[in-house]
Amino acid sequence: MNLTLKSKKNFEQALEDLQMKVTENNFRVLHVHNVRETLKEKGFEIENYSIVEVCNAKFANEVLGTNKEYGVLMPCKINVYSDKGETFLSMPLPSVMIEKFQMKGVDEIAKTVEEILIKVMEDSV
Repeated sequence: MNLTLKSKKNFEQALEDLQMKVTENNFRVLHVHNVRETLKEKGFEIENYSIVEVCNAKFANEVLGTNKEYGVLMPCKINVYSDKGETFLSMPLPSVMIEKFQMKGVDEIAKTVEEILIKVMEDSV
């Protein structure tokens, strides 16, 4: 369901490189959620954890043109986090998500997005 890759980089470098690779592949970083800071504000301590929301307008338009309800799974998210001092990148696979939620008519778009985002992740670790 998810693809998780271990990075040789520290958290900050992996997060920075991911954002750079996203834009190099014609996607846009919509927002970076600093989960660690959000939880810290509420008194909880965790290692570094960010959720990076990414989107490609062309693909988003095609998906929403097929069925506006499919927007509930948008934008795509890639998590960058530390676990016991090691850094990981993880994302739900679009092909699995559309199958799980029985989303008809977007198979090719999901496959293309998945291939691009896997490359982005591989180039970021």
